[in-house]
Amino acid sequence: MGRVVNLAPEFSAQELDQIEACRKGDRRALQAVFLAHAPYLERLLGRVAGSALEVEDLLQSTFLAAIHAFPRFRAEAQVRTWLARIAIRIAQERLRSASHRRRGELPDLEDSVDPRTLFDVSESSVDTRRQVQRLNHHLQAISPKKRIAFVLHVFEGLPIEEVAALTAASVTATKSRVFWARRELIKRAQRDPILRDIASEAVP
Repeated sequence: MGRVVNLAPEFSAQELDQIEACRKGDRRALQAVFLAHAPYLERLLGRVAGSALEVEDLLQSTFLAAIHAFPRFRAEAQVRTWLARIAIRIAQERLRSASHRRRGELPDLEDSVDPRTLFDVSESSVDTRRQVQRLNHHLQAISPKKRIAFVLHVFEGLPIEEVAALTAASVTATKSRVFWARRELIKRAQRDPILRDIASEAVP
């Protein structure tokens, strides 16, 4: 197998050597890459998947898939971005399964997401803890592709272009998914006694 050529200029010589070692299946190189990117991937999967046990399982599946895919990695994107694409694809497949939808639950967003931010309002007297519980409930009802795009863009704060790359979708499709996810969430929230006060201030 020949050495990778025509790589992006941001790769250093050390990174090129590491990529080449990973492509050849070098265990130390693979371990170093996975250890370096595991915290980011774990957080990313936590945003779109669910419980800690499930995130751990998805992370392991991501690394196993990456080991098999590394020989085909052409370094057209950063390693972290490439791994994230694999992770999101695996999460999407899991979320699409009927058994997962029946028992699925979203991660605890209480410490990082204020529902008022999601609805673009600045004031609310409704208890945030209860809002978050109901918000999780309604997010579960949104289809996986729309939910993942929405979570990555709104919760993770990723630009639309990056979300599109991670989910292997066009920018137009990604914008549409985020828009319709937010619209659906607002409609559901407007019918919810816990969320209707803040949802009523949002543009439907």
